[in-house]
Amino acid sequence: MIKNIVFDLGNVLVDFDPARFVREKTSDKSQQKLLMTEIFGSVDWLRFDKGTITKEEFLQTIAARLPKELHDMAEELLSTWYEGLHSLPQMAELPQQLKDNGLDIYLLSNAPQDYYLFEEKVPSYHAFDGFFISSDWKLAKPEHQIFQAFYSHFRLNPAECYFIDDTAANILAAEETGMKGFHFRKNYTDLKQELLSLGIL
Repeated sequence: MIKNIVFDLGNVLVDFDPARFVREKTSDKSQQKLLMTEIFGSVDWLRFDKGTITKEEFLQTIAARLPKELHDMAEELLSTWYEGLHSLPQMAELPQQLKDNGLDIYLLSNAPQDYYLFEEKVPSYHAFDGFFISSDWKLAKPEHQIFQAFYSHFRLNPAECYFIDDTAANILAAEETGMKGFHFRKNYTDLKQELLSLGIL
């Protein structure tokens, strides 16, 4: 029996679109490509999400890889990226709907410590029973350890949890640790049908 719904954040509840963030800073295609590659497409972005490097350390590595004329733009992007997040319209009320149906609601997200600068932008923020942020734990999806730490921290039975995430590898890892889920690709109608079939919406 499903008692807990576990949401990812980016591209599930909010629109995380780094290419848009970059386009808003420069119209130069070559600059856009460099900034995307060296910031959001870099291994260091994953380390930043995981909490194993600080923003200051990340900026140093970016500066070493980018031409000097892009340093200020890169710093601005890294300092303001989360300002471009906004709720996905059809998902904005879903956590509260599920909460009203008697389920407990959790967030399990790969996110840097910047999360705490925008956490109240999480749709239906007050409906959540708990938040589990990768950079707090120095773990990241799809590592099995982050799921095990999540279950342990909130004293949850994974068989009673249902996970909604936009990354296939994360859904597979969740399943391998005992939590079933739905691979969300902004396909709200399919998700709604799945939740209805489970009797929780």
